[in-house]
Amino acid sequence: MNQQLRDVIFSGIVTVRDKLLQLDSPLRLESGEPSFDTPTHIKDAMIKAMHDNHTHYAPSTGIKPLKEAIYKKITEKNNINIIDDSNKIVVTNGGMHALYCTFRTILNKGDEVIIPQPNWTATAWIIELSGGILKKVKLKPELAYRWDIDELEQNISKNTKAILINSPHNPTGGVCTADDYRKILALAEKHNLYIVSDEAYEDIIYDSKHVSAAAIASEFPKAVQDKVISAFTFSKSYAMTGWRLGYIVCSSNEFADQIKKMILYTINGVSTPTQYGGIAALEGPQDDLHTMCNIYKQRRDLIFEGVNATEFLKCATPPGGAFYLYAKVTDTWEGSAWDLVNYLIDNYSLGSVPGDIFYDDEKSIRFSYACDTAMIEKAVENLKKPVSTAV
Repeated sequence: MNQQLRDVIFSGIVTVRDKLLQLDSPLRLESGEPSFDTPTHIKDAMIKAMHDNHTHYAPSTGIKPLKEAIYKKITEKNNINIIDDSNKIVVTNGGMHALYCTFRTILNKGDEVIIPQPNWTATAWIIELSGGILKKVKLKPELAYRWDIDELEQNISKNTKAILINSPHNPTGGVCTADDYRKILALAEKHNLYIVSDEAYEDIIYDSKHVSAAAIASEFPKAVQDKVISAFTFSKSYAMTGWRLGYIVCSSNEFADQIKKMILYTINGVSTPTQYGGIAALEGPQDDLHTMCNIYKQRRDLIFEGVNATEFLKCATPPGGAFYLYAKVTDTWEGSAWDLVNYLIDNYSLGSVPGDIFYDDEKSIRFSYACDTAMIEKAVENLKKPVSTAV
């Protein structure tokens, strides 16, 4: 067996999920699975594609109509104008595959990648499986879970190859500003770094407008632009988690040439009918995106109020995006974050995830409000009950 894989562990989210699924009516606030169904016109487009016999091999980097639809979307919606044509777009088997192929393409063994702390576990394992070394830099709760840029630069070394940005952020809901990107791109220019921008939650943003790193890169020289790699997915925006459809955008000819090898030798292309569903998602009505985002915001407000009404959890700032609330465990709770997670499952059938899973060294837990509103309301009701600190 591969020794490197022996060192990889399954996410603690799986442990929580398996325990919850043994219960009769679990409150699934541990999972980042949207409660919504994929919009009908997207499903119809995939069915039509199959009836039209679009069921054969497709070009490994994506069918032309989808890549053209993506190109139109990134230029008009994301304001990314550093991509000269759709050949700089690669269609992937979801957002995770996009990140895996990206890091396998740019990293050599021993290269350091700066990641946010806390951060989604899967990305960290992808980096390590690609030979990279993690350098964790804390996000500041007092800055609404954004980096202190001076501290970020202090963590850059001669071995640093890339900085990972995830905005809106999992697990905190933090959102980078345009000025944040300018400062980070200035560091990339100064230290010759890649910027990998994970934009999975681009359409789930509440009190501001999503900004893409590659859009701000247009203010910088071509050498900087060519090292900005943007990873997108249809999963969260269109409730298409099971479709496994994403894409990568980068202006570099060299990167485009090399990542094609990763696509070819990992999947040899995304399912052809799935790609036709992607075209419908981008070119069809966008009303569902706004509806879902508005409902997520209502759920955010519910769980934010509910968490802060407890004595044992506090969240200083409402999440600016994504569908997660990240709460600090107060001194009122004497046990560990894992102890609290298990207590909430055992006593309230309530799912959550400890911050340990996200490399946080402070006692914290994450609630997802991607589940239906009734679950959020029940969770808030349960959180009002007295909690024993005995563990």
